[in-house]
Amino acid sequence: MKIRNKILSVIAVMTIVMSCDLTRDLDNPNEVGVSEANTDLLMNKIQTDFGLFFYEVASVSSVGASELVRMKAMTGADTYRRAYTAQGQNDVWQDAYQKILINIETMIPLAEESEQNVHVGVGKILKAYVYLTLVDLYGDVPFSEALKGDEQIFNPKVDGGASVYAACIALLNEAKTDLANTAGSGLSRDIYYGGNRAKWTTLANSLELKAQLNLAADASNATAKAAIQALISANDLIDTDAEEFTYKYGTSSVPSISRSETYQVHYAVTKGSGGGYLGNYFLYQMYRDPNLNVQDPRWRYYFYRKVGSKERALADEAESVPCAITSPPGHYSAEGQPFCTFEPGFFGRDHGNADGGPPDARATTAVGAYPYGGRIDLNNGDPNYADATQRGQGGNGAGIEPIYMSWFTDFMKAEAVIRLGLSGDAKALMLSGVTKSINRVRSFSNSIGQSLPAGLEPSQVTYLATLGAVYDVSADQQDLILKEYYKSLWGNGLEAYNMYRRTGSPKMMQPTRSTNGGEFVYSLVYPANFVNLNGSVDQKADNSTRVFWDVNGIVLR
Repeated sequence: MKIRNKILSVIAVMTIVMSCDLTRDLDNPNEVGVSEANTDLLMNKIQTDFGLFFYEVASVSSVGASELVRMKAMTGADTYRRAYTAQGQNDVWQDAYQKILINIETMIPLAEESEQNVHVGVGKILKAYVYLTLVDLYGDVPFSEALKGDEQIFNPKVDGGASVYAACIALLNEAKTDLANTAGSGLSRDIYYGGNRAKWTTLANSLELKAQLNLAADASNATAKAAIQALISANDLIDTDAEEFTYKYGTSSVPSISRSETYQVHYAVTKGSGGGYLGNYFLYQMYRDPNLNVQDPRWRYYFYRKVGSKERALADEAESVPCAITSPPGHYSAEGQPFCTFEPGFFGRDHGNADGGPPDARATTAVGAYPYGGRIDLNNGDPNYADATQRGQGGNGAGIEPIYMSWFTDFMKAEAVIRLGLSGDAKALMLSGVTKSINRVRSFSNSIGQSLPAGLEPSQVTYLATLGAVYDVSADQQDLILKEYYKSLWGNGLEAYNMYRRTGSPKMMQPTRSTNGGEFVYSLVYPANFVNLNGSVDQKADNSTRVFWDVNGIVLR
């Protein structure tokens, strides 16, 4: 992917250069300056790279957000320190600074000069998102001195995470002012919102809400709580499907990037050779959450089982599941902590299983229709079922990156009510969030030709009724709400990682398979290409440093 992205970057630069008016009288026709750049083409490149940046931080194993919350399996090593290395962070840093942010810094002055206020506002929103995410992952990062090569600053210092957060919230508010300015031309090349000012403004408010919720990890932070209340009261947040913020994939083979990257991992060109391991813990919670003891209506859309039973997997390949002949680690609890595999036919991996790759590609559970554009699970109890994945199946990779969906707001509001004491009905907000998630997961899957026959989807009515009844008698309603948020975040490990550090929920996550997995990753070590090339920064000692807003001292595993 790195080579392909470099090629695309070169093509984009060539396109920008070639878009200039070559008939004009240039002092030196061999040197086309930044002032000649086309803001529409720059924006197109920024938006595309932004989608790939989100994929990197939310799904790629070397970064770890999805793995750290057990949605996907941590397989790079059996300990946190070995699994998340400095070298594994390089692509994220390059995507952020060398692609998105430098192009935004180039575009904004040009757009301001030509009164392209939507360009300016969108650029500031995406800039704020990238920097907020870098702080969430790494802590202190370059901001005030970043991308200042024209000022001879080649070793930018890191700024404190709190100051970067404050600057980003200010950027979001500046962006709303820019978007409200209707002078000049609009934005036509917009793969997210089609240049719609109102939707970009709603996104800006929603991104501030999630930032303020992190700041309110300390429930005594009155400023953050007041900001959250003001955003909720203003009622201009993403809460409908029409406002959702997603990066959309296609189905074209050339370039291969048109398909969901995750789909391509699980659905290889050669049938039965797809890779990727999902987390057994997450699979189990969707199929058989011990708190509820009912199946989640979304699991057949989320996952695709290639076999109907362990017996069938072993019949096809006796070495496909080597852990099946071993006992669970002694520190795994009996309830809610699956080991190796579980029936009917779920084959993920346990947290920190780095045993290498047995011949299991025809047995491992694959990603499904939502949000990756794969297959829905149609096996209705046949233990002898077997059908491996292949490129072109299901939705052919026409998935999405769910950056901010409508139900995120409901769950954030519910957290604000039950954890921070703001006014509202936490139970109703939770049920609303679950309902929106189920409906959207179904409608998205149907839109790519993946529909469940009548009676095969677990009952939505039963699920919601059970959830409501369990909530009423729960001794830990906050954890129940946030567990439901976690289950609805499939495809967005970043928000789940933030929530886990902010609140400690969901509780009782599957521990590392090894009893000595080491201290949890409270933030990632700096990328190797940053510390090796920047004389002003030292590498962190390890992954135990908490980001500035993670102040509660919650011990995670």
